[in-house]
Amino acid sequence: MTAITGLTASLLGSLLFTLAPVPPEAPPDPMARGYMGITVQSGALAIESVQPGMPAAKAGLQGGDVLVRVGTLEPREFDQVVSHICSFRPGAVVEIEVQRGSERKTFKVRLACRPPELDLPTRQPRPIDIDD
Repeated sequence: MTAITGLTASLLGSLLFTLAPVPPEAPPDPMARGYMGITVQSGALAIESVQPGMPAAKAGLQGGDVLVRVGTLEPREFDQVVSHICSFRPGAVVEIEVQRGSERKTFKVRLACRPPELDLPTRQPRPIDIDD
């Protein structure tokens, strides 16, 4: 009887460890690129939203601010901002100048690590031909 109880306890003990595997933590960005945590309006440099808890929010940037200068760069389009910010390592402090209403404000933003999901290819829907 004790052999069966011991065997049952052994099987149940091993099941507890195999029922709930913990997913591996996402690896950090291998290129160690900087990240602010903002989105902009399409075709503009106006900040649409600031992600809570991210560097831009911590520094005081707000939706509606218009990017005027990022470090030494005076961008004309947002892709330039992304490339420039990605050239810095996480932890670097970058000066960001924005137009807020009628005044210009300067913020110091300590960059975080760029989330890996931002570099996943985006899928574009393909049109389907329908014969009537």
